[in-house]
Amino acid sequence: MRAKFYPLMLGALLAAGIGTAQAKDKDKADATPPEKQISKELTPSLQAAQKALDEKNYQAIIDATAQAEAAKADRTPYENFFIAEMRVQAYLGLNDTPHLIDALEAELATNQLPEADAAKRERTLSQLYYQNKDYAKFLAKSDAVIQKGGATPEMYTLRCQASWSLKDWAATDTNCKQAIDADEKAGKPAQEQVYQMLVDSAAQRKDYGSYVDYIAILLQHYQKPDYWADYLGFLPRKLGPAASDRLALDVYRLSARVGAIKGSNEYLEYADLATRATLPGEAKAILEKGQSQLAGNPTAKQMLAEATKAAAEDQKGIDKQVAEVSKAPTGLPLEKLGEAYASYGNYTKAIELIQKGIDKGGLKNPNDAKLHLAVAYLNAGQKDQAQKAFQELTSAPEGVGELAKAWLLYLNQPA
Repeated sequence: MRAKFYPLMLGALLAAGIGTAQAKDKDKADATPPEKQISKELTPSLQAAQKALDEKNYQAIIDATAQAEAAKADRTPYENFFIAEMRVQAYLGLNDTPHLIDALEAELATNQLPEADAAKRERTLSQLYYQNKDYAKFLAKSDAVIQKGGATPEMYTLRCQASWSLKDWAATDTNCKQAIDADEKAGKPAQEQVYQMLVDSAAQRKDYGSYVDYIAILLQHYQKPDYWADYLGFLPRKLGPAASDRLALDVYRLSARVGAIKGSNEYLEYADLATRATLPGEAKAILEKGQSQLAGNPTAKQMLAEATKAAAEDQKGIDKQVAEVSKAPTGLPLEKLGEAYASYGNYTKAIELIQKGIDKGGLKNPNDAKLHLAVAYLNAGQKDQAQKAFQELTSAPEGVGELAKAWLLYLNQPA
């Protein structure tokens, strides 16, 4: 899944915390420390700059500060700060981002700002680098902000986007995780595209184990059929060849539940797996569900006719089989008959027989049967019981645990 570029909104970043330095009145000069005084050579031009600021005449501010620089070469740090501050205000008013960046850098270089104000300027500067698409400088500046403890959740989100835009996939992985953590600590999920970029970082690195895990994280907050299709399409790689073959029908059951089956081939494969599992009722149901995709398909038409006939015959004698399978030496026939009842929508009977099969024992894959029991509980409307059953399976081996986690993602989807 390739993450789409969604520009992340910066919000009202620039005006916050940018105050205006004031020229000192001559009458108050004596009370001002010498290092904070403006020399007589600069006073006229900087007073003109201050007057122009009051009048919002931003070009006049720029002209006046240029005159101040020309009036005196050996300026104090405070005088350089005052000039830079006036330029910050001017370029902010002119919406001139490149020059505003230069002015902020010059202002910070004077070391005249109180620590709290300097931190605000650094955050603003980092966001301006982002706005200007200078992502490398943004990441470097935001690193400094983070080290000083001044980062906001929004900054972590922008770092995720910046590293993704630079195609630095390892950094994208790290920065997107940090963005998710920052938002979770703030009591909310991250923006959807943050999870998308995290997923994409794994895909770009061909780390398919992480890819599946990251889509699962995405699905915890944003459930869409396309995400489910990606997740369940790659889940077999994580299960391994043996488990993915054994659980292929179970994966399709979840795919159908979440609306992730799209193409005609998937409907046909699902129906074929159900038929081979001697569950004609399930094959019939899925072929009927996929009619909009399968219309005019001769193979689908033949499969549906065969499944319909087989299901009708099966249903005629299904109740008579209960006594017979109860005599079997293992619980497998009971479990299989329970699945058959589930395929016809009789979930109460399905739950009873699958549980009896599990209790009787002798099953080759008892956790598979427990998974089928959990699904039957869910289909019967017993969500709490299903939740408990799936939860108990999350550490089960041979792929069942991963599939149980997938069902829990569905059960715990956001409202």
